Amino acid sequence: MTTVKEVSLKIESVIENLDPAGLPDGEAERNQSLAEGYLKYTEGGEAILMYREESEGGAADSEITVKDGAVTVKRMGAIESTLYFKEGETHNSVYSVPPYKFDASVYTKRVRLDLTADGGKIDLFYNMKIGGAEKNARMKIWISLSSNHS
Repeated sequence: MTTVKEVSLKIESVIENLDPAGLPDGEAERNQSLAEGYLKYTEGGEAILMYREESEGGAADSEITVKDGAVTVKRMGAIESTLYFKEGETHNSVYSVPPYKFDASVYTKRVRLDLTADGGKIDLFYNMKIGGAEKNARMKIWISLSSNHS
């Protein structure tokens, strides 16, 4: 059986630029945002999180799919990208902030998932290269049932 529930999200990201030796360089960029969305959870353990993000460039619809220990983050709108996170693997894609497109490479260092049909947490540690710039990043998403349930 598949369930779909309204959820509240707290999203935190920390991004550090890396020097040529691969060490953090300069101040880390920290972002925190809140969003409302939907969590679709299947009997097979696949979870799909859908929500809308607002940024300086406009709105982006996000869809995060968790399946078999891997996480796919797809954004459409002001930001367009599909990033795949599987521990110990590198995946290449395109990161687009129209009208610009950048080659993106993600090496996933660690994926931590604690997710049920009632919410939980997604925690990703990864290195990312966008347009030649290398960055160290962590994204954490807390998912809880929305207080908007009727």
